[in-house]
Amino acid sequence: MRRHWQTIVAGVALLAALPAGLSRSAGFDAKDFPAHDSHQGVTIAAVPVPDTPEAVALFGKTAAPTRAGILPVELILTNERKQPVRVALERIVIVTEEGNFTQVDPEEIAWSLYPAAKKKKKSPRIGVPRLPGRGGKSSKKRQQREEAEAALRRAALRAPVLAPGGGARGYRYFDLRGRSIDLAASSVYIPEVTLVPGGEQLLFFEITLRPYATKEE
Repeated sequence: MRRHWQTIVAGVALLAALPAGLSRSAGFDAKDFPAHDSHQGVTIAAVPVPDTPEAVALFGKTAAPTRAGILPVELILTNERKQPVRVALERIVIVTEEGNFTQVDPEEIAWSLYPAAKKKKKSPRIGVPRLPGRGGKSSKKRQQREEAEAALRRAALRAPVLAPGGGARGYRYFDLRGRSIDLAASSVYIPEVTLVPGGEQLLFFEITLRPYATKEE
């Protein structure tokens, strides 16, 4: 009996330490989405956003990552197990026949959207006093960059631990710069999902994006 109560206390302490935003009653089910993989009591769904108009509607005009060649993919996770599970978010990739697409951080996306202005060569101006500048376009671009990064971070999936009976959803961003992607032949690959505590690893998850491929693809 004493060991039983120790287990309950340890479980309560673990749930109290879970990241904010993970509801024990998530109110959504990853199985409801057309592209998902489910086994061992865990379901993960993926929803790509390849179109800029849709990305603008989701992230705002300033922060639409598709304008910088970045593909946002919403991940929806639900845990029906009686134990918490941890998802190694940073290891998630998109797998294609031509190779993999890796993730990119919101800060780098923001800099791609609003790169620093190139410095112009200054011509000598003899006898003309130099007035202090106010930033101008540089200041506006910096503000846009900061707003974009903040918006992308707010939308990102950050919590790697799912409570028993809980779930989470949010976006991860994949670098397509200079490359095209065929959604019909692409999958989101999640190589590492483990039980907490203990670290026992579940099977990998692979979610085909074929349901979101257009006829043209």
